[in-house]
Amino acid sequence: MLIGGVILMSFDESDKVITKSDVDHKMILIKPFPWWYELYKRIRLFPWWTRYNIGLTKEGSHKDKIIELVANMDFDIKASSRIIRHAVSEFSKHGLGSDYPGYHTINHNLEVAYISVLSAGNQKIENKMSEKDIKNLFVAALFHDFDPKKQFEKPNEDNIELFIRNDQKLAKLIESFEIDLNIVIALIHRTTFPFIGTQKEHALKRMQELFSLTGIHKDDTITRQHYEKLGLFLSICDRIAGYCLGDFKYAKELARRNARGIGWHSQVINEKSVEYFSALKQKDEKDTFEKIIQSLPVEYKKNFFDNVEGFREAWQDELEIKASLRKKELNLVTVVENIGNDRNKRNEKTYDTIMKIRQEYCSPTNFNDREFHKSLYDTSTILITLRINNELGEIVGYVKGGPLEKHKPRRGTSDENLGKMNAIHMESLRRGTSDENLGKMNTVFMEWIAIKTGYLGAMGGHMLRSEFLKEARRRGYTYATSYYQRELIIHRKKKGEPIEIVQQYDAAMIDYYRIDLSQLVQSIPIQE
Repeated sequence: MLIGGVILMSFDESDKVITKSDVDHKMILIKPFPWWYELYKRIRLFPWWTRYNIGLTKEGSHKDKIIELVANMDFDIKASSRIIRHAVSEFSKHGLGSDYPGYHTINHNLEVAYISVLSAGNQKIENKMSEKDIKNLFVAALFHDFDPKKQFEKPNEDNIELFIRNDQKLAKLIESFEIDLNIVIALIHRTTFPFIGTQKEHALKRMQELFSLTGIHKDDTITRQHYEKLGLFLSICDRIAGYCLGDFKYAKELARRNARGIGWHSQVINEKSVEYFSALKQKDEKDTFEKIIQSLPVEYKKNFFDNVEGFREAWQDELEIKASLRKKELNLVTVVENIGNDRNKRNEKTYDTIMKIRQEYCSPTNFNDREFHKSLYDTSTILITLRINNELGEIVGYVKGGPLEKHKPRRGTSDENLGKMNAIHMESLRRGTSDENLGKMNTVFMEWIAIKTGYLGAMGGHMLRSEFLKEARRRGYTYATSYYQRELIIHRKKKGEPIEIVQQYDAAMIDYYRIDLSQLVQSIPIQE
């Protein structure tokens, strides 16, 4: 999973999901963004806006396709363009634009809007969908994840309703479509996922209240059920849109991003993805799913089913690998690599293998191959590989890091001194990360743990992390820092690990933490 430029592919097997009530916010050090940061974001987005407006971004391409669709349905083109522009602007300036590392971006909302209008438009031709319904779907799809508050990566529908109701410009734009804001919001509440338990009860209750607000009598069950089905239509488009529009590589990236919002552990992404798509065949969703998928172009249907099959095959491969590990036919070992300045064939092969793991299982966003390659041959780099059976076995995972001073921050960091460091490591510190130990050469930054999915859940993540910390201690470091999920940092602290959150970040909940290596001597054997 790529969050804020940090790849998180594996967690310790002892980690578990922590509920919101377990999080003690008093222990979190919050450094607020300065007043000028929103202005800075707008300036930084200017080059992207230029490319978007001439159709050179994914978002721009989706916009053009949507406009072409609605033009054929006699929508007001100016109104349609204005509302799309407003959606893109609002998502972007609130940090949910092209550079947001989570799943619920403006690109996702445009994908859902495109697939919704495309499918509904084809059904309109068969007199199965009214123009008013398509307008409701269009607007609801554009804003169904608009939650700038972002307490968690997964949007909160109540927050979305609050933001939409307080957006006066959006209210006027919706009026121009001659549709009811309450119906739009009701459809958005139906996109709640998973649609079970208390979440389902809350969404249905709120939908009924909204139907009453729009003037639909409580005894008018036919109209109410019609809009409930329209909400289901949007919900299914929400879940399949991205998987219809790209190949399996794109589908895996979507699944990694979506895993954080849904709450999937990284080691079960393929298994959960199979369940995710299998749910579309359930009795209450099957008919609507079939109508949607059959109304899409052949290319999109093929993409979707190829991607579903891709996840199924990947899960089957995982099961076979895990069976071999349980039977001890395969064993995992960690190796401290000593590449240094030696660019021999073995080291180049190690690099090539690591890059394949990186490129296959991780998003390419914010990744510089040349700088990564250069960093491997720096003598201060710590590189630990996870191999099969012995130190010459196949590499199936790795973790890498080095001195805090050699990790270049992202543009816009609040610490001007960070930008003056001689950065040859790819992984960067995020904006707002201010470490008091910077310049003392006593802190190692652990960049990420990346493991082939078939080997997740077999203690590989724990082995890599433990070996990295031992090696850092052996090299004389006092502290180790990195980025990690907030609830899991807190879980480790409760278990007694000498870990603290130094900087809390955004809704992705990936925070900057520090470990006191001197206090890990008892729990992690250090080979002197």
